[in-house]
Amino acid sequence: MRFLIYCSPAFAFAIPTFPVMILLPALYAEKYSLSIASVGVAIFLGKLIDIISDPLMGWITDKGFMKRKSLILIGSIISGLALYLLFVPIINPNFFYLLVCISILYTGWTVFQIPYLSFGYDLVSDYDKRTQLSALREFFILLALSASVAIPFFYNSDLTSEEIIAFLAIISGFISLLLFCIFLKEPNKKTLNKKIRFLTLSKNFVFLRFIAVWFINSLANVFPMILFVFYLTYIIGDTGDTKEKILFYYFLCAIIGMPIWVFLGKFVEKQKVWLISLLLSSFFFVFIFVLNEGDVNYFIIIACLTGLCLGADLALPPSMLSDLSDYHKKKFGEDISGFLFSLLTLITKVTFALASIISFTILDQLGLQNVNGATDKSKLAIIILYAGAPILLKIIAGYFLNSYSITRESLKKIQKNFVT
Repeated sequence: MRFLIYCSPAFAFAIPTFPVMILLPALYAEKYSLSIASVGVAIFLGKLIDIISDPLMGWITDKGFMKRKSLILIGSIISGLALYLLFVPIINPNFFYLLVCISILYTGWTVFQIPYLSFGYDLVSDYDKRTQLSALREFFILLALSASVAIPFFYNSDLTSEEIIAFLAIISGFISLLLFCIFLKEPNKKTLNKKIRFLTLSKNFVFLRFIAVWFINSLANVFPMILFVFYLTYIIGDTGDTKEKILFYYFLCAIIGMPIWVFLGKFVEKQKVWLISLLLSSFFFVFIFVLNEGDVNYFIIIACLTGLCLGADLALPPSMLSDLSDYHKKKFGEDISGFLFSLLTLITKVTFALASIISFTILDQLGLQNVNGATDKSKLAIIILYAGAPILLKIIAGYFLNSYSITRESLKKIQKNFVT
């Protein structure tokens, strides 16, 4: 029951994640008539603030200036207010309105997320139970992502999709955090007595190879995420609610795919399983280039297939990084697993910012919002960025991943020789 209560707030905070990434750029560009370039700049600057706030929030959490429950509640309130202002603007929004609101939202998410993850780390000490806790939290996140696109599609209301998502996140967050505060006690905070020697990371070539794969593959995943609505609108030619339907199938297939990849990992080395998923995803993206206007059903099939591959991206890298933490501990005598995992979050944010500024600047320069309609060059750019970039990047990521050296047998030797 403690696990359920702890993981339930993840549902509320994951609900607006993809709508902010996927729906927000198109919403402000099309409904509120902001230039696509200014939207990209606002998101990029907001992400820069988000990236800077991560280490600061980690320092505040570790120093123990406030209880983590208090920080979690503060972050929740900030996030809820910012989300409402973004999706239900109180004034006619402009560039500065978008920049301020999205920066506040990202900051609120950081104030919530880091103490929340730290809380979970100290909630249970058993190795296997920590894995169960992480898996359950990931399930709530995927469930929330599915709900965020399914509920607006199936629920008939005068409210817009953005308003439904905002209200659902706020209401579910209030209920789950109320239970969280009532039934969960603040666990004892563990502090590190040793500073991280960043130089050792530069000597850990296995880690550097892994982090390069993570960066490249994260960038590959972000391009189709932020361009999904634009591809569906300008290339497929759909103007209805098909996007919610496709995203629901996409996340559902990710949920289905995750246990499949984990099961395969019991028989094949994890890096090989991940490599297979990267190559399969690249192969599926090739078919994007042969789609024409009106090919919605074919696009749904491709989305489902790439969704299955997404399950591997979610399930395998954290497990591989745990193995890497053991490797680093043995080789350099440092237990810095928390810092290593924080780098994954940081890189994800960096790739989102990079993909946003690159994509929206290119599309603006090529005339996506031309008064006479989107230009042919801008439409071609959408296709190349949406499918071509992921194909190339995933193949490059697969190349680096292929020589990843930590295997099942090598990990047994690493753990056997630990000195505690």
